[in-house]
Amino acid sequence: MLLRGKDKERIVKEHKITKWIPWSETCFGCNGGMNEGIGMRCGITEDGYVVGFCRTKTGHQGFPNTVHGGLVSAYLDEVLWHATRQKEPDTIAMTVEMTVRYFRPVDIGADIRVIAEPAEKEGRHIYVNGYVLLPDNTVAATARIHYVTVRQNSERIHAEKERMKYTEALTDKEQVWF
Repeated sequence: MLLRGKDKERIVKEHKITKWIPWSETCFGCNGGMNEGIGMRCGITEDGYVVGFCRTKTGHQGFPNTVHGGLVSAYLDEVLWHATRQKEPDTIAMTVEMTVRYFRPVDIGADIRVIAEPAEKEGRHIYVNGYVLLPDNTVAATARIHYVTVRQNSERIHAEKERMKYTEALTDKEQVWF
């Protein structure tokens, strides 16, 4: 399917997941509890994309039966962040700038996909493009996010690496996939 937009053309295709990304109960994006978190589950594709899946929740509502735009941007940030780690898995980066364009509303209870294209790296700066797909493959929103890698001697990097070690140690049986 070819989509046309003012920014560029994009081909929407089926992505074959080759590896699921471990999730953490302490992460707002990953946590799928009834009232807390988004519950995004992400996988890596054979062609280097990251694909996230989630069902939108009532607690994500802005306008009636519509996901709040701030949460749509959180969906994008959650999935696109994983793309920063695909070429260099030890990379820990934080969002410094995000540009989101909204095209269609996202309904409460919708099963959405968020697609992150392979990251572009320039020194400590990483740029990732992505988009939110509605169940009918319509693009609801697009984003370009600028991340910067955290300096190796930062306390934040040590805490994040410890959290990642814990979640990567979980077996697939302990993981809950969408």
